[in-house]
Amino acid sequence: MPHDPEKPLLRLNNPRDVARRASGGGGGQARRFDRNAQVQAHGPVFRQLSNVLSRQDAALQLRADANSLAPERLLVFEVTGSIQNFANAVARISGLEFAGEEELEADELDKNPEFYLLVPQLGALREIVSLWEGWGRNGTVPRNYTPWRDLFQQLRAVRPWGPADRVSPRNRDYFRAIVDGAPDNELFRIEIELVFRGSEAASRSAEDDIAARIAETGGQIIHSSRRAAFAYHAILADVSAVEIRRIADLDLHSLAGADPIASIVPQSVGTPIETADRLGLDAARPLPANPEPIAAIFDAVPVQAHPLLDDRLTIDDPDDLEARAVGTRVHGTAMASLVLHGDLNEQPSPVSRRVYFRPVMYAPALGDELFDSDKLVIDVIVEAVMRMRAEGGTQVIVVNLSLGDRTKPFAGKISTWARALDYLAFTYGILFLVSAGNTGDGITVADYADAAAFQAADPADQASSIFRGLDALKADRRLLAPADSVNALTIGAWHRDSSQEVFRGASPFPPYADREMPNLSSRLGPGLRRGTKPEALFAGGRQPVRLDPVAAPPVLISHPNPSRYWGLKVAAPPENGAMGLHFTIGTSAATALATHTAHRIFDALETAYPQLIGPMPLAQRAALLKALLVHCASWRDAETFIRPIIDPTTTLHHEHWRREVCRHLGYGFVDPEDAIACAADRATMWATGTLPVEGSLAFDIPIPATLAASANIREVRATLAWFTPIRPGHLAYRAVKLKIDSLQPDSLEIAGVGTSTSQPSNSQSESGTIVHRRWRDARIGTIANGASIPLQVQREKDQGTPIDEAIPFGLAVTIEMPGAAQIYDQVRANIQIQPRAFVRVQG
Repeated sequence: MPHDPEKPLLRLNNPRDVARRASGGGGGQARRFDRNAQVQAHGPVFRQLSNVLSRQDAALQLRADANSLAPERLLVFEVTGSIQNFANAVARISGLEFAGEEELEADELDKNPEFYLLVPQLGALREIVSLWEGWGRNGTVPRNYTPWRDLFQQLRAVRPWGPADRVSPRNRDYFRAIVDGAPDNELFRIEIELVFRGSEAASRSAEDDIAARIAETGGQIIHSSRRAAFAYHAILADVSAVEIRRIADLDLHSLAGADPIASIVPQSVGTPIETADRLGLDAARPLPANPEPIAAIFDAVPVQAHPLLDDRLTIDDPDDLEARAVGTRVHGTAMASLVLHGDLNEQPSPVSRRVYFRPVMYAPALGDELFDSDKLVIDVIVEAVMRMRAEGGTQVIVVNLSLGDRTKPFAGKISTWARALDYLAFTYGILFLVSAGNTGDGITVADYADAAAFQAADPADQASSIFRGLDALKADRRLLAPADSVNALTIGAWHRDSSQEVFRGASPFPPYADREMPNLSSRLGPGLRRGTKPEALFAGGRQPVRLDPVAAPPVLISHPNPSRYWGLKVAAPPENGAMGLHFTIGTSAATALATHTAHRIFDALETAYPQLIGPMPLAQRAALLKALLVHCASWRDAETFIRPIIDPTTTLHHEHWRREVCRHLGYGFVDPEDAIACAADRATMWATGTLPVEGSLAFDIPIPATLAASANIREVRATLAWFTPIRPGHLAYRAVKLKIDSLQPDSLEIAGVGTSTSQPSNSQSESGTIVHRRWRDARIGTIANGASIPLQVQREKDQGTPIDEAIPFGLAVTIEMPGAAQIYDQVRANIQIQPRAFVRVQG
């Protein structure tokens, strides 16, 4: 049944403290090598190091050889699998700094290889050699150094961090392209991330060293930032073309060979949006009644005087980007319009409050809107959040970031921008909504010889071939930073909008006829450690495709231009002095629509439960919105289309094929109206709280008697969301994991449901900071009057050093049986805290 605004979300009854359930076991054993084989394989490296260390000028000798293990040089110890308590064992060696750990790609020998990064002083190098020599002689290490023995047994390689580690192949190609044909002394702006050192003195020394190297080649530092809270130390610098060429060639004597540097990357570049098909203003919209924002937008300078934005935004522009925004202000204007009003093709859905707007980009006279080129964008975002909290946005709990860095697609390692968002989200209790990013790269449809053969095919076969071509390119369509953030929600674009006008032409055309699917241009997951990304798909406009007229096999290209036939209607910058509207498409728009939905959820909760929402801590408010935004997401049977293509013989393990479906769909498509209110046949309940170390709570979910009256399809779903503290540089980056335990067999019998495969697998769902579980079937429940089932949420054992803080969470639970009109009323009858009575406003 359609949602009913007179049926608000219901507050779950208070939980009970319960004993934790045992968690699943860990992974398999890592491969270990015979000691004699290890001495033969790695002995020469340690013998050479030992020989040099015996000299008086050992430090100078080691530093002179770029390939040696040297003092203050980042070292890589590559191992077959995790070494338990290794970081603690490192701390026992004076002068040895643990600089991080990362996963390596699995191979046929090792399922979970890793590497550890260490920065030694001279004395620490001597102690490592001593440990190796002792283990090599008799297989033992001193007491409390057992992890070093395990490291030696699992060691695959030991080497210094080198030029190829600092500059990825993708970035080498980028650097070659930007300096192609440029004179040697022309300057280009790049970002240099330094190896993070805990000591401020060591950090200053490293930065001074790199500044001197840059100056020697004719360049200069423009901006630098060190943020210990998330282990970030970076430099924005102008570097000469000749030096860029040497970096791209991995010259050991260039910056690519400089010991203090962790990585060299292009300067951050934002992602533009396309807009088109101008219309005049069609109707006025009401002004928000409350001046206190709970939502913010970080974006390009908008057209503040637009009738749809005027007196609705609290603008905070400390860098005066307004003065530099002399071009067409497209991006920020469109995002503000969507956050405030949603798609203007829809019925009005005003938000109750003004929206805080922080410009972080501006429109130059020509070209796309830009970040401030004189600042590291990560530092800009951190400063913006800190300023917002101190001044005009003290109550903000949602920040819209319809931005992405198109030079930094996700490649398995968390981006520094994502690290910043993760820190800010936990520290300030903020839900960041981040766009997954778009790509306009063509898709080869290899099943057909040419465009004519494709056009002559059956539409269903065309759709399957298109998806097969897309799936073949999935590695090249990964999320753009900061969409890999663990604490943020990442939003993809659903091929959907509310345009009622019908396009009569033959091209462009929809890629998937009559199927719920993402836009072909929407970037794909997964996220860190194969976590679910993007989490949710919101309407991003029905983006059609067109055929490359000459390619064979045919190549499909996402049509870049929105129109009244496909796209979301938004406020447009003035043209010839007149304000108006136009259309946009993509993940930026979908993210702004998600922020609009989050605000509407908050408004509905505040209206129904002012006594609960008013005193609720900001972090719990934000976590609740995070849970409710994803809670009604579903695959809408899209997996029945995708699975036969990725698993044509139906032989893939259910974990595997669901992971591949999840890459495209996340938790699924979200209809905003289902997130805001209930229906007669659907009751959604919510709760917030905190979980201490290894805490566990059980919520009793009231089960309506109607579930025992028929064998119709029914569903129970639960969504748990939280913000985790982070451990930068560690594989256990997400320091805190919460989970929803499986329903017990008696609970499944009472509700008449069973586990469902139409969702991401439990292991993938539990890799992030939002867990979404669905139970579905069509069995008659075994329900006594007033029955309930316990839903247990618990905090797993913290990874690494325990986090003392209690972790705030939000929880949403729904019971639904389509067509059963008594569901909501029967559940509500068992709820202790009732929502405030709905008051219908007469028009």
